[in-house]
Amino acid sequence: MKKKSYPVSLILRLCRLLTVIVLFLCTRQAWAANRVGNLQDLSKVKCSLAAVNMPLSDVFDILQKQTEFNFICVDNTRLLTRKVNLVKRDKSLAIILDEIGQELSFSYRLSGHQIIIEPLRTPAAAAPAPVPAPRLVKGHVTDAKKVGLPGVSVLIKGTHTGTITSQEGDFSIKANTGDILVFSFIGFLVKEVPVGDGDKYDVQLEENSKGLSEVVVTALGVKKEKTKLGYAVQEVQGESLVKAREPNLVNSLTGRVAGLNIKNSTDLFQDPGISLRGRKPLIVIDGVPDQTADFYKVNADDVESMTVLKGASASALYGSIGQNGAIMITTKRGKGKTLSVEINSSTQLQPSFIRIPNVQTVYGAGFKGKYTYVDGSGGGPEGSGWIWGPKLDQRDPSTPSGYFETPQFNSPIDTATGKRIPLPFISRGKNNVKDFFNTGVVASNTISIMQSSDKGSFRASASHIYQKGIVPNTGLNNSSFTVAGNYKLSDALTMDARLSYNKQYTDNFPETGYGPTNYLYNLVLWTGADVSVKDLRNYWVPGKEGIQQRNYNNSYYNNPYFQAYEYLRGYNKDNTFGSLNLSYKISPEFSVQFRNGINTYGLNRTYKEPKSYIGYGNKSRGQFTVATQNYFDIASDLIGDYNHTFSSKFKIHAQLGGSNYYRNYKWGDANTDGLTVPGFYSLSNSANPVQAENFVEERRTSSAYGVIDLEFLNAIYLSATGRNDIISTLPTENNSFFYPSVSAAVVISQLTKLPSWVTFLKVRSSWSRVSSATLNDNSYTYSYLPSFNKGTIWNNIPSLTYGNALLNKKLIPQTSDSWEAGVDAKFFNSRIGIEATYYQTRDYNNIVSVPTSISSGYNSQLANGNVYQRKGIELALTGSPIRGKVFNWDVAVNFSKYRRYLKEIYGNAETLNFLRVGDRTDKIFADVYQKDPQGNIIYGSNGFPLDDAFSRFIGYNDPDWTYGMENSFSYKNFTFKFLVDGRIGGMMYSTTNQKMWWGGTHPGTVNHFRDEANEGKSTYVGKGVVVTGGEATYDSYGNIVKDTRTFAPNTQAVNYIDYMTNTSNGANNNYNYFSQTFLKLREVTLTYQFPSSWLHRSFIKGATVSFVGRNLLLFSKMPNVDPDPAADNLQTPSTRSMGINFNIKF
Repeated sequence: MKKKSYPVSLILRLCRLLTVIVLFLCTRQAWAANRVGNLQDLSKVKCSLAAVNMPLSDVFDILQKQTEFNFICVDNTRLLTRKVNLVKRDKSLAIILDEIGQELSFSYRLSGHQIIIEPLRTPAAAAPAPVPAPRLVKGHVTDAKKVGLPGVSVLIKGTHTGTITSQEGDFSIKANTGDILVFSFIGFLVKEVPVGDGDKYDVQLEENSKGLSEVVVTALGVKKEKTKLGYAVQEVQGESLVKAREPNLVNSLTGRVAGLNIKNSTDLFQDPGISLRGRKPLIVIDGVPDQTADFYKVNADDVESMTVLKGASASALYGSIGQNGAIMITTKRGKGKTLSVEINSSTQLQPSFIRIPNVQTVYGAGFKGKYTYVDGSGGGPEGSGWIWGPKLDQRDPSTPSGYFETPQFNSPIDTATGKRIPLPFISRGKNNVKDFFNTGVVASNTISIMQSSDKGSFRASASHIYQKGIVPNTGLNNSSFTVAGNYKLSDALTMDARLSYNKQYTDNFPETGYGPTNYLYNLVLWTGADVSVKDLRNYWVPGKEGIQQRNYNNSYYNNPYFQAYEYLRGYNKDNTFGSLNLSYKISPEFSVQFRNGINTYGLNRTYKEPKSYIGYGNKSRGQFTVATQNYFDIASDLIGDYNHTFSSKFKIHAQLGGSNYYRNYKWGDANTDGLTVPGFYSLSNSANPVQAENFVEERRTSSAYGVIDLEFLNAIYLSATGRNDIISTLPTENNSFFYPSVSAAVVISQLTKLPSWVTFLKVRSSWSRVSSATLNDNSYTYSYLPSFNKGTIWNNIPSLTYGNALLNKKLIPQTSDSWEAGVDAKFFNSRIGIEATYYQTRDYNNIVSVPTSISSGYNSQLANGNVYQRKGIELALTGSPIRGKVFNWDVAVNFSKYRRYLKEIYGNAETLNFLRVGDRTDKIFADVYQKDPQGNIIYGSNGFPLDDAFSRFIGYNDPDWTYGMENSFSYKNFTFKFLVDGRIGGMMYSTTNQKMWWGGTHPGTVNHFRDEANEGKSTYVGKGVVVTGGEATYDSYGNIVKDTRTFAPNTQAVNYIDYMTNTSNGANNNYNYFSQTFLKLREVTLTYQFPSSWLHRSFIKGATVSFVGRNLLLFSKMPNVDPDPAADNLQTPSTRSMGINFNIKF
């Protein structure tokens, strides 16, 4: 049966449809900008009223006590004294206000938690008693950061006369001297300001110390009060991400979220390692899962907030893809009643390094103090490739230069003899590494336009980020265009849509990893200070341009400039992400929501390898490769939502939904076999037949899910979820599975009276079971197992063979049972806050590949086996040491710890990759040298260490603690912030250090032993012992069962260079593991907010300027490399960034 597919034409139609919808929202929004909004939200609020000849102000008082809304009359009229006669029982607030408004001739509109009352006409009435004439009072309301607050209620105390602030925080109201203005806003303390003789008032509101109204985005995009959640959640506001800019959005979260470990790569255009509680989390954008996890496509200026849902309980409603928690990205929508424009621009330079390989410049190329140049472009290779050569800058009075001279690669040719003329063997390249690099640049520019009204909103943005790499001729361009909007199509139907297009493109970005394709391989490890990299800028041999590169060595290594300008890796990716959300309110308590999200990208990569390029032991004839990827997924949800308030002490919220997810991924590449014409990169230029391959992956998941939330006494919150998935990547007999979750939160401070210094206290706990059909974070069970493999050609007839893995019809999903418990507390009027969590997960029925008998025709089969346990601690602390009128200091600190243990092994085997049951899975085993019981290295009679027959445990990879601390100081219009983070403990392997020791470029190789070795002497004695008698007996694990050996100090001297090249070759690698412990000054910003009094006469509504820095300082004992990536396979030097950011609003 033919599988259903989604052709390109359908993708284009869907994208066009989303575009039309979003444009429709924008035009509808512009048409409706000044219309009075509907008050659908008020229809579900029930009230009772018995008013007989009652003043309207008293009516508002009664209604205000029964609801969450404040009533504000925007003019000083006699409307509030008018009498009301109305009796209603358990009717909606909208009905009551409609009837009163019709009788007293006023309209009303909803703004946040305020209901704004506006008289339609002046009613006829008797002349009022003489009162002082009110005057117009103006002002500006800000938060502690001097940012204007929109929508703040400004009310004359004792009345319902008031107004609300504009988008910029400005207000105006008619008041008399002696009146008291009451300022209130959600999340802030109420503030009262008496009206004096002045007409201008600047008011600063302080955040609500109890902080009980904080709202976060949870699974399915549902907003909930954080107080009501039974699991750990942490939120980062978008404004924290846009000043000290990172090309990759997720890097900006480093150090800000407990339990979220980000391993920042130092290489250009490389994704960081992201793990939440040890696993890769799901990425969700505006409620739609994004399984490509490409953070480069998300523009930080479009992000309103990022909410991290920790653990499976928080994200269980996303099913198996949400088993590791989720990062919820909420993008911005339009704000402000008037059309506004915002420009955010930043430029950062990378002028210096916080960690760069420090090479020795005392000795040059060669081996054992000898150097002889041979032109390897001829018949044979030259030299040895080592940097164990003669000492540089050695005086020799017999030469014209006064230094020791020898023929070298750049020696002129003697026309008489045809031989190279000797040149001084001196240190020309003491700063080769720094001389090769450019100053990196990260420049970002975003412009956005927005507007909103009571009917809806729209926002459009365009951005471009340019990153110039420190390696010559490398960089990255990243452009994004986004349009989003929402509109109330009727009293019941609301539409929200967003369409984003992103393009990432570069002609070249550098190769990473150890090997000749990495410029550091040629520049740091195998180039001595006798060569200046400046002399290599002309990288073609004269007369052989395009044919033969020019370098100091033509057998083993590439000219780094030749590599930068000719070995090119192109990247061109077009990504479209769109979402559509339709919500229909059937009744005040029940609504239905349809959500659809599309994610698609096309990626084209090119690899250009020039003629004479050197790989491992071969010189290229030229090569051209084209690789393409096409990805498409579509996710659809239909959700029913029910809310009901039985009383002020009992509320219920329930959701029931279904979803369908489809994914199609295609990959293919084609490459030449040599190039007929050098430098002409086309598949048609292949010297031999083109080689090509491709594959297609499809996957579908159909689901049904539900959730119920119960609230008791405004203090006890219970939640339960259930989801059933049918996944196409498992055998049909076992591809349907159900997973539940439950959570509870109890706000103790709401149930009982606590000491006055305890502001808030909550305990929480949750449990979940989630199943998955994955082999690891990325590969699905059968999607990556090829049905057929290309076989051998027999008599010119191609063949296909079955795959090597035996499929198992009894395979069931691997499952994780997780639970967590935590406490949230605030003390001393919320001057101190704490969120502490302990979690534990049992992973069982893991899908593993196990070997099978070759006689079966297969090499392996998939089976369920191995059980693991994960557990950890997360701690987040907040504090406000200083809160003043003009100066504030806030601090946030987080710590986290993670462990994973092996609990059971498939088939009851004794070990799994050296691990035994109960071991931590991050144990590091290495090939080491033998040691005596006191830990001394055992040497053989030849003076070299003896290899141990067993791989030995040398440490753990995971850190003991990961931490971050952010401080914020504000003084008047200035705000200074800095963020530090790091890790404590854990070990990592350093290829850079190992190869530097081996090759002779490490500064540690400069010593008198080396000088003596250059003279042919053997003077180095390794510190340790030799066995003088007896023997040791070991069990199968390498433990000593019996030991009768006797020892004596090692006295055998060896040649130092022989010793270093033999012991640093990577075979015995325990010497090259280092502690990951580090502290990094991650981010610094100094921001100045221009006072509104400076701008109010201009067209500028707000402006800030910030001086910013990223990765400014690093404290670590690891030499030559940055431990931040937690891995070193010849990493790029780590740079510091400094620059400036401007933000202007019109």
